[in-house]
Amino acid sequence: MRPARWPFFYGWVIVAVAFVGSGIGSGISIWGTSVFVLPMTEELGWSRTEFFSAFAVRAVVVGLTAPVVGPWLDTRHGPRLMAIGSAFVLAGSMALLSYVEHLWQFLLLYGLFGGLAELGGGFVVLITVLPKWFVAKRGRALGIATMGVGLGALIFPASVSALVDAEGWRTAWVWFGAVTGTIWLLLALLVRTRPEDVGLQPDGARSAPEAPASGAIGDGSGERSLTRGEALRTPAFWLLLAASSLISMGIMGFQTNWLPFLLEGGFSVSQAAAGIAVYGLVSGLSRPVWGLVAERVPPRYLLAASAAATSAVIVLFLNVGSGSVLAASMAAAGVSMGGYLILHTLLVANYFGRAHLGGVESVFRPFMLGAGALSPLLFGVLYDLRGDYVAAFLVAAAAWLAAGVIVLAARPPGQRASRGRKGGEAA
Repeated sequence: MRPARWPFFYGWVIVAVAFVGSGIGSGISIWGTSVFVLPMTEELGWSRTEFFSAFAVRAVVVGLTAPVVGPWLDTRHGPRLMAIGSAFVLAGSMALLSYVEHLWQFLLLYGLFGGLAELGGGFVVLITVLPKWFVAKRGRALGIATMGVGLGALIFPASVSALVDAEGWRTAWVWFGAVTGTIWLLLALLVRTRPEDVGLQPDGARSAPEAPASGAIGDGSGERSLTRGEALRTPAFWLLLAASSLISMGIMGFQTNWLPFLLEGGFSVSQAAAGIAVYGLVSGLSRPVWGLVAERVPPRYLLAASAAATSAVIVLFLNVGSGSVLAASMAAAGVSMGGYLILHTLLVANYFGRAHLGGVESVFRPFMLGAGALSPLLFGVLYDLRGDYVAAFLVAAAAWLAAGVIVLAARPPGQRASRGRKGGEAA
């Protein structure tokens, strides 16, 4: 059935694809992979620094290629074709990880090929395709879709841990890749870049929506769209880039070390997985709320508040000593960190528009993924030097706090020109 003939707006299919795809993405980049840290480093004799160096390689690959392929994500068939290719590369490279004996093999498969697979993965659909399908309802659509990231935390640590315990880490990589790759391939076939490509309008409207409160127009959807070059000439772009890079560092370095931190702190695998599951559940449930609130309150204010709260939560996390405190800390982290991906995506889409979103986001991705992938390496170095996670987690807390301050300064482009109009800050 053609998308225009579906009994409901096809944009909600894109929401479902992004929901599952972002869950798979978080499972591969954080939750599932963190389960392999201890068994692989113990059997293969690697340090934490060596293990996490694969994340750095992955970041370099994405950083070098994302700006090149980014504009293709704004074309009619680009996102779907990239998603299909991603599924095959993903499944194949993860299955081959079962044969790893040397570090260079891990760097090649998880770093190089994993980075290539990430170019068409679920997060790409979430941040560059989904916002094209919604304008007025963008916040709630992103809120629902990003629940998948929380779902990844809820499902992957426990399931992958059970698989590793039952079959060993080598066989676990095969099943991990086969299941996630197959699911993503099926979902990739449903991807469509824009509603206009299939005879529809954003939000399911019968005609192009009216201009937003700021009065900006430009791409036929009622909101102003900037090209990549125009976006790069705005102060808001660079402030958002700096804040997002700091937050990426604070997320990846912190979350990829949750499991080993808790295990070394005396918690069992089941207790640690249960704590992370609490984070995933609360994070997932809080995301639609963040999205709805962000349709009424400027997202930059919400992101600044979220960043400050997360900084405090990370400091408290260092003092986790019991199951009840762990559950409370994870629940607090779920609420405070749960809004980031929604708010970042909203800010970029609202500030720079739909038409060239793939090109604009492609400049963010090298810096965000680079900072995110280098942070586990940095945290691994700090752990190896000190023998604990105190310094590493304090770095994460400082990064979140600094990002909150920076994002407050990121006013929407052209805000002064539209300040006197109804609605004030539309973003």
